[in-house]
Amino acid sequence: MKKMILSMAAVTMALACAAQSYSNGYYIVNEGQYGNEPGLLIFYDKESGTMEGDVYATASGNTLGTTAQFAAVGDGKLFVCSKQHYGNTGGRLVIADAKSLRTLASYKEIDGEADTRGVCVAPALERFYVGTTAGVYAYDLASLQQLGVVEGTAIEGAGTYSPGSGDMVVAGNLLYVATPEGVQVIDMTQNRLVSTVELANTTSVFKVNGQVYAAINSSTGWGTIPGENDTEQFVPISNGVAGTPINVPAASYNPWFTPKPCAPAALADGKSIVYSCGENTSNLIKYDFSTGTYTQNFITFDSPQKMYGHVVSVDAKTGDVLACTYQSYATKNYWLNIYDATDGQLKKSVKFPTTHYWFPSMILMAPDDTATGIDGVNKAEREVIGVEYVNLAGCRSAKPFDGVNVVLTRYSDGTSSSAKMIF
Repeated sequence: MKKMILSMAAVTMALACAAQSYSNGYYIVNEGQYGNEPGLLIFYDKESGTMEGDVYATASGNTLGTTAQFAAVGDGKLFVCSKQHYGNTGGRLVIADAKSLRTLASYKEIDGEADTRGVCVAPALERFYVGTTAGVYAYDLASLQQLGVVEGTAIEGAGTYSPGSGDMVVAGNLLYVATPEGVQVIDMTQNRLVSTVELANTTSVFKVNGQVYAAINSSTGWGTIPGENDTEQFVPISNGVAGTPINVPAASYNPWFTPKPCAPAALADGKSIVYSCGENTSNLIKYDFSTGTYTQNFITFDSPQKMYGHVVSVDAKTGDVLACTYQSYATKNYWLNIYDATDGQLKKSVKFPTTHYWFPSMILMAPDDTATGIDGVNKAEREVIGVEYVNLAGCRSAKPFDGVNVVLTRYSDGTSSSAKMIF
């Protein structure tokens, strides 16, 4: 496997004595206008019911990349991937402390001009993975250094709009990665592609009660609602083998024209999912795998709201369904809606602060020490309490030196880590 050390646009640490701590709420990732501005991170506080805008920039003094569409929380860290970098501090891959939002690392490049297509954290194996137009890349979770492209996933000659890989899920030691041609199965202990489940028109991969599924949607238009002759299926996959397809009137929409997250959100009942079947739709569908029940209008948005992409999630603690909506390209009207997962009734609707946004792309649970048993939530959170940089001459500083640095990181649980990086 090819090993590489990437240059970093910026690695900074906010050292303010009274840093804000974000918990018991939701992070909402906003794209940022393509090629023109950085993405934004919004925070919704569940206790107060209020929203705070651009919290990452406020807490860290840095920005996200532009077209920030993919994110994950794990190992006490927030990972945000963007399709392009922005300026000197807004990397294609930004890693921050999940509570304080202090920047831990910001990578301007993954591999040359490869655009990101997804991110997934595997704390048990001390790895995280970034999908791109050039392949899937493995990273060490402690040092945050890249381990190289996963063997067998490299894509030669991919362009800016190439699909690459998409949604990813972990099941045991295997990482399942959606691609338009099927699902890649990666053995994370070896960082090697072991098989590909060939499923034409795969749109996403997701997990319900431990079972991995692929969503199939043959609609060729960007975010279009399926037609009568389109193939719409959920396909169970176990140990890299596809099971009997489940035919549905509409599965997750096809995101490959401008790849973005579109995996259905699994409900807390362990048997059902909610999802959007197309761009600009005004409803969310529910499918119950235990009964085969398909509910077309499980949730209907209040007019004039509609779905942009698939910004749907589930609160890991309450089980509520979360969805972000917008009015139109010409307005600044965006909402976070919270629905009852049993009957789909609206419980709360919060309008984003009046400012410029450019489309929410993901909703993530902020760290909550009381949440347990939910994928992507670390049960034993640890925070970074100090970072020191040492150059080749042995000089120490709170800021990185130009060239090779040994980065010494101290955590709140008394542990520490070190990594060699180039700045």
